[in-house]
Amino acid sequence: MKRREMLISTGAAFLSLSAVPFRQDAAAEAHGGKTYYIDPLAGDDAADGLAPSRAWKTYASRGFSEGDTVLFKRGSVCRGVLDTRNGTDQAPVTYGAYGEGDKPVFLGSVPADGPEHWVQERPSVWRYTGTFPSEVCNVVLNNGESCGILRWRIEDLQQSGDWHYSGIGMHSADGGPGDPDGVLYLCSAGNPGAAYASIECVLWGARRMVGGSHVVLDNLSFQNSGVHGYFEVGARNVVIRNCEFRFIGGAVWSLKHRVRFGNAIEFWDGAADCTVEGCLFDNIYDSAVTHQGGGTRNIPERLYFRDNLFIDCGLCAYEHREPAKEVYFEYNTCIHSGGGFSMQGMSPPRPSDPYPQPVGYHVFIFYIEPGTQPGPAYIRHNLFYESHGAAISAIIDPVDERKIVIDHNGYWQTTGERLMQFTRLREGKTTTEAIQAHLSMGQPWPLDLWRSCRPSEFPRHQAESGQDRHSRVARPLFVDQAGGDYRQCADSPCSSVGMRAHIRRTMRPGPSDPTPASVPSN
Repeated sequence: MKRREMLISTGAAFLSLSAVPFRQDAAAEAHGGKTYYIDPLAGDDAADGLAPSRAWKTYASRGFSEGDTVLFKRGSVCRGVLDTRNGTDQAPVTYGAYGEGDKPVFLGSVPADGPEHWVQERPSVWRYTGTFPSEVCNVVLNNGESCGILRWRIEDLQQSGDWHYSGIGMHSADGGPGDPDGVLYLCSAGNPGAAYASIECVLWGARRMVGGSHVVLDNLSFQNSGVHGYFEVGARNVVIRNCEFRFIGGAVWSLKHRVRFGNAIEFWDGAADCTVEGCLFDNIYDSAVTHQGGGTRNIPERLYFRDNLFIDCGLCAYEHREPAKEVYFEYNTCIHSGGGFSMQGMSPPRPSDPYPQPVGYHVFIFYIEPGTQPGPAYIRHNLFYESHGAAISAIIDPVDERKIVIDHNGYWQTTGERLMQFTRLREGKTTTEAIQAHLSMGQPWPLDLWRSCRPSEFPRHQAESGQDRHSRVARPLFVDQAGGDYRQCADSPCSSVGMRAHIRRTMRPGPSDPTPASVPSN
């Protein structure tokens, strides 16, 4: 394995929650299972896998049982999805890490390195001579230092980092060019294989990096997924803790309307008793965490999103889509929603998104038809720091909004956008009709603004809405913002809110293309 692959876990983070540390082997024994060890580099498939010194090299074909624990060696890299086996309520299957160093990484990308694999198509535009097993959705450069910028036409390649894939949209809902042998083009002043320390081409692949019910995912890193990170239909009893999700999404959902998508964690068509805690979400195209797809038929309940760090999530950190009850979004730190690779190369709002206002929210609540929110949901004790859109944006009827408790949060917004924006569909209109009209005819959503506030209006918002009575608007003081340490200093005015875990965003910068390139117009 290349040394670069051993170092590709660019978002390594040390996590120490206030709870008692989780012991993987003890957990397996408590559920009557065994603990297995996987070393993708130096393991031996002829061994029994029951000790680090006897670790297996591969795992996918193993017949794990309920209550088992599967541990991957830290510092290792696995290309492809993490195949999980479902456990039970009493005996989940746990997937975690052992040893020292960076979290084990699962990559949904393939490398396009080496000058010998690139030929110049025209001045400053290079063509990759290799092939891909699936559609290219994103291009991650320099071990995660940056991403390339998708251009929908090869003629639009103008600046260094611009890229185009001739088979873009072949999986989209409205049909693409159907080119299974698409070609990747990248704009660069010199040969990209020499200009960049690494070029990772993120693929559509298997639609998700990991899934499963009755599973525990602990101290793992999922990177470079073209669609989703974790995705499961009707998930039950899932714990995702101390994990990383980086560079997730970017796949083309609609080529016709140029809509891209991809969420880090998506609970689809109902979910129950699921926890996401102590995780890093970094550069997510769409939503970092979301529940959707159940409508009023299969309502998710008892979901917990707490002690997480969200950075540069394109649409939002938390998408509360469709009715849900007993959902807790608490003690999270949300930074620069609307930033990251989803916004590169364009000014807000993202022109590809079918939403009626600039995106990049910390919390987005919508698709709740009037009178359908069944019970309480809680947005509390969070730090919301800078966003391209409103910090909290909701398309919701006032009767349903009263069932969502928003309080004890810290806000800081200097982008000129509102802190709060509550709209509702005009009488007789549905969310489905609004989306279809927008996509088919470009019509604006039939919305009425019924409450909003800017930072200077926050006291009025508190007095009139009954929300955020114990929240405040104040600039937080971070330990080392430039270094990716978003813990708050002891004297920060917002020290009582936000993540309690020690999560640090770290980058391993590499050499970049030093000269911005421009392509002649002819």
